[in-house]
Amino acid sequence: MHWTKVSILCFLVGLFLVANNATAQDNSPYSRYGLGDLNNNQNTVNRGMGGVSQAYGDPQSVNFLNPASYSNLMLTTFDVGIEGGSRSITDKTASFNSGFGTLSYLQIGIPIKRKWGLNLGLRPVTKVSYNIQESKDQIFYDTLKMPVASRYQGSGGLYQLYAGTGVGIGNFSIGVNVGYLFGNIENNTRVIYPVSDINASRHMTRISYGSFFYKLGVQYRAKLNKEMDLTLGASGSLQQDMTVRQETLSESLMYIASTNDFNTLDTVQYSKGPKGTVVYPQDFSAGFMLRKLDKWMVGMDFNTTQWSKFSKFGQADSLQNSWKVSLGGQFVPNAMALSGYWNRVAYRLGAYYGLDYLKLNGQNMNTLGFTVGAGLPVRRMPYSNQYSMVNVAFDVAHRGNNNTALKENIYRVSLGFTLSDRWFIKKKYD
Repeated sequence: MHWTKVSILCFLVGLFLVANNATAQDNSPYSRYGLGDLNNNQNTVNRGMGGVSQAYGDPQSVNFLNPASYSNLMLTTFDVGIEGGSRSITDKTASFNSGFGTLSYLQIGIPIKRKWGLNLGLRPVTKVSYNIQESKDQIFYDTLKMPVASRYQGSGGLYQLYAGTGVGIGNFSIGVNVGYLFGNIENNTRVIYPVSDINASRHMTRISYGSFFYKLGVQYRAKLNKEMDLTLGASGSLQQDMTVRQETLSESLMYIASTNDFNTLDTVQYSKGPKGTVVYPQDFSAGFMLRKLDKWMVGMDFNTTQWSKFSKFGQADSLQNSWKVSLGGQFVPNAMALSGYWNRVAYRLGAYYGLDYLKLNGQNMNTLGFTVGAGLPVRRMPYSNQYSMVNVAFDVAHRGNNNTALKENIYRVSLGFTLSDRWFIKKKYD
């Protein structure tokens, strides 16, 4: 292995650690519902094209949303993505801004043989991060009306550790991802009373997730002429029951107004309940990609998930069936250019529109977004098989409308780094 490769791997692992331990104070009130906010779950390449991914396949990038695409792998590819940005939340009277940063994915794609590839990866699936305070009047001592402050806080999220394989048979490719979904989600409610003879209180619920999952995918590529082809793709999974365990804690607190903090006085109740079930809904995606080799591609995806079937310990939530349509493409001026770096850059553009999975107070929430991106090739070392690419995408997303309790704008920058090489070839000469 070249020292250049070792240096790049160390750099990418360092970026992973920085992103995964980001201290940005994200605050998303909508993450209280369901399993939390759903992560933007595409590879950075696909994010730049509005999320179009079902019919996408490339020899040197890993499309984990459709495992059938692994059959396209020709080089061992180490792929890591990070993202960061800001969130703006507004209601009818006020607005709030927060930042975020996180790992997007970490994976390695390995070609086993021609038209047979393997992928191993880790990625976050959902994130819970909210901190909300409200005040309501209550009656004390029969006649005295005073405000009681309630603080709602949540943290945690779910991750997928997975392995997948894809095999090509003629013009068809089929694939499967299997793995383990795990994580913890904690919700806290603290109540502060305005009278000194009533202590503040805290109620905590923590749910620990640990369950296996799977996802199937298929692609079909039809040759239109010498330079053009059309690919159709689809992927999905059936409804799955996840095994979970719930812990609850109630305790009395002393509120310290000078520091806006709490000290625990006494544990009122703690229980570690039996295992239960969370129903994870069925999802289905399909799309097409029209491509001119080494020049351009354009595609469209449709995705739907039956979130109305979601339940937690037998209890439904404020969710509904969601859908999204994505449209995007890529253009390379001259992929074979020997001079002029920007001629070999891949320029990407996309957009998406859909119905969000949240339905609060009977109101639907639409989602809308626009994306731009680029694939920046890194010059490879002489006499090596290395091929590296830096992918960048910028996403502007909007959720909600004038009829919903909150409107949310998200500005997100995604960075993806791929290092491709022939790692498992024996040297013939020293």
